[in-house]
Amino acid sequence: MATTTETSSVIQTALSSVRASAEFLRVLGDINGGARVISISGLVAGPARALALAALQRETGKQIAVVVPAQRDLEDWERDLNFWYCALRGGAERKGAVTVLPSSENDPYAGGSPHAETLEKRALALWRMARRKQTRPGIPSIHQAPAAAGNSDFVLLTSRALARPTVPPAEVLKAGAILRRDEDHSPEELVEKLIAGGYVREDPIGAIGEFSIRGGILDVWPPGRGAPVRIEFFGDTVDSIREFDPETQLSTIQLSEIEIPPMRELAVKPSDFREWAAQARVRWREPRFARSLRDRTVFADEGEDFPGWEWLISLVHEGRASVFEFLQDAILVVDEPVSVENFLASAFQTLADRYAETDAADDLALSPRELYLTVEELRAGINAMQRVELRTLGRTATKIDQEIALDAEQPKVSVGKERAQKKPLFLFPHADGSSTSAGLTSRGPRPSALPAEIEWKAQSVIRYHGRLPDLAADYTFRNAEWRRSGTRGGNPARVRSQRAPHFVYRSERSLGVLRRGGYFRKTFGWIRASFRASSRTCRRRSIRRSRRARAGAADHGDQAREETPGPGRGFSF
Repeated sequence: MATTTETSSVIQTALSSVRASAEFLRVLGDINGGARVISISGLVAGPARALALAALQRETGKQIAVVVPAQRDLEDWERDLNFWYCALRGGAERKGAVTVLPSSENDPYAGGSPHAETLEKRALALWRMARRKQTRPGIPSIHQAPAAAGNSDFVLLTSRALARPTVPPAEVLKAGAILRRDEDHSPEELVEKLIAGGYVREDPIGAIGEFSIRGGILDVWPPGRGAPVRIEFFGDTVDSIREFDPETQLSTIQLSEIEIPPMRELAVKPSDFREWAAQARVRWREPRFARSLRDRTVFADEGEDFPGWEWLISLVHEGRASVFEFLQDAILVVDEPVSVENFLASAFQTLADRYAETDAADDLALSPRELYLTVEELRAGINAMQRVELRTLGRTATKIDQEIALDAEQPKVSVGKERAQKKPLFLFPHADGSSTSAGLTSRGPRPSALPAEIEWKAQSVIRYHGRLPDLAADYTFRNAEWRRSGTRGGNPARVRSQRAPHFVYRSERSLGVLRRGGYFRKTFGWIRASFRASSRTCRRRSIRRSRRARAGAADHGDQAREETPGPGRGFSF
């Protein structure tokens, strides 16, 4: 318990020092003052960026949307934000505080559907964002579930997710359902809504996205829940809602209400597929598309889906919304704007090339403008939001990197097949007048100059990559060093807050020891045991080496005594 208390004290001291820093107060003042663009440089480590954003969110109470370049960056950001979000609130876990909106990384012109898990995560994220927009954040209504209050304080999304059109928030809420005990809801309409939202009928249910109905009892496993729920109807009235164990079928918890988000963001009925078949025959009426059209319409005419329908169904859904409609009051944080812009530019160029190849192969495909937002729409949505840009080396280095990238796109000597030039998007100006010189306009008055950049220095993070003995040894050494520094003079807590936080955070966060003291003691007890075992192994090896050395010296001495002539062996004294 002493170790847990000591670690919590170190973390809280470090957090207090961050909130009291001049850089934090300056950024907070700019946000509260309504600054449209805030540029921060110097936050090298990902955990440092997450800490800064978590502290800003706590102070402002606003929703923060973090845009990262690619899918691979989501995991680290989610872990870091979850840690600091809980640390700033006393270690209590808050489920759903960080919502992840992924994007489909597969080729929309390859004829395949996005992964089911990606569709599920997108639908759940959009549902939570729409629910937050429906109810005022931080003030739960009488019909709002306790777990829903304050959800989605952070939204993590990739650059492609930002550029991907979606359905309006009202349609997302319409595709799901919220059932409350003693309220009326037709079971037949609920079943139709589940099927249209991507649920699969299975009896008994055993996985997320499945449902079954037997008389007036409906079993369903919504996404975002650890166990399925059983809903009993008395006519059209919800009589009871219980969570149950799918293995034993025994009820475990009584619930007053249940949210049932859709399994995919677009609710599609059999009539929608039939309508798509009719419009597809008009769109691709040329004889060269006959074979590809027949392969799809043979399923669509029967009201059934077909591989890759998610990339073609927008032909009958005219509603074109964007993620910006879900984030109207949020702060947009862009992690490395140059990387985000370069990733989007490469993606747009790849989409244009793949569309040309697919069309030349006489296959059905929608143009990139129908699948993604245009550059103008994307730029207008970004400029309409309050924005924080995180750059490691600042705008000066960004300008040099972009100039080098543009030179690389236009080589003086070209060998082999000439590649298409990647067009710059100019989404995030990095120098005064850059947007003006490019002939770009934003929504609202055009700024004459970009605001001054805030330099916020931070240390890099120590990474051990699974080497627990090294972590334990380093932890023990630094802990002893901090104690010595504290006893020599000054405030020990202040010394630790200045020298320890980046190490303590990475060590303890990576082991998940923030929430419960028992787990903390168990985990660090195991680390100490590992360190002691490694120390004992080192001591044993050292003893064995010493014994071998002494044994070798003794053998050498005996051999020397045998070979050296002594008295009576040929010498006289």
